[in-house]
Amino acid sequence: MTHLLEIRERLIRFYQNHARIVNAVFRFLLSFLTFFSINQLIGYNPALNSWYVVLAFSVVDTVLPISVLLFLAAAYIVFHVYYVSVSLALVTLLVLLTAYLVYLRFLPEHGYVILAVPIMYGLRLPYLVPILLGLIGAPVAVIPMSCGVVCYYALKCITTVIGTATEDSMVLFNQTFQMIFTNQEMYLTIAVFAIVMVVVNMICSQEFHYVYETAIVVGVIVNILLILAVSFPFNIEVHVLALMIESVVCGVLAWIVQFFQLVLNYTAVEYLQFEDDEYYYYVKAVPKMNIAVGEKRVKRFNAHLLGGGRFGGSAGKDEPEPPAKEMSQTKDSAEQEI
Repeated sequence: MTHLLEIRERLIRFYQNHARIVNAVFRFLLSFLTFFSINQLIGYNPALNSWYVVLAFSVVDTVLPISVLLFLAAAYIVFHVYYVSVSLALVTLLVLLTAYLVYLRFLPEHGYVILAVPIMYGLRLPYLVPILLGLIGAPVAVIPMSCGVVCYYALKCITTVIGTATEDSMVLFNQTFQMIFTNQEMYLTIAVFAIVMVVVNMICSQEFHYVYETAIVVGVIVNILLILAVSFPFNIEVHVLALMIESVVCGVLAWIVQFFQLVLNYTAVEYLQFEDDEYYYYVKAVPKMNIAVGEKRVKRFNAHLLGGGRFGGSAGKDEPEPPAKEMSQTKDSAEQEI
């Protein structure tokens, strides 16, 4: 535990000293993962399905706000689909435009949540989103999370239609819209994610010891049970072993994020009581767990300060010897001191 706390303190100190660089690198990685995931899911346009284009977009998005990244990602998706079908590109544009307007209306600062859902699905870690939002977010974050789920399943339906279509017509337009808005798995996923997020957030608001660890464990268990409970009545195919492994891995990753955000020392809890003119207060104070990380300091000594030699020895032959008179005065003063 001490070793983990030292690593945590060093990383926090490094971020404080290089916050601008770290934020730029984070934006670059987020942009790169976004466009790379889009290419993996619907990489139909060969002009866009290239490392050079992905790197160029990622570099540009490094200096742009998150709302611009959302707009460019939406345009990137539309151009990919437009290469295959004009009507499906129109469907994609309408779905993404709806999600974008809802996002701007309610939570313009939580655009990263919409991006995180498709990316986490691509990394096979979708259950990390509701657990992590329950730990560090507010219940209103359900809105951008649901928009992200809708965008992912809409793209999934569009790829399915593209894989089975033989021509480009308005029939595909109606078929895609019907497939998206009658997708039971999408609605069930939104409900499960919302319940898991609210449960985790409610537990985090409690006052017992190890509340965050308990919230993560309960979130993982609730996620597994809910997915299994809704999969059988609606005939949704679920791989139980993969579900459990992915949920546990997401729980471990959520604990790591929470560990670097906040660590509490429950062995030093204090209960305080004080009053003012109107109220009497009972306060439970839980100290944060911090550790002092020592810094290595290297002192350099110049040779001339140690006596003139290379290794601090006697003076070289080229240096003049002190006069005999000064040496005798030094000797006399030393005898008087004795």
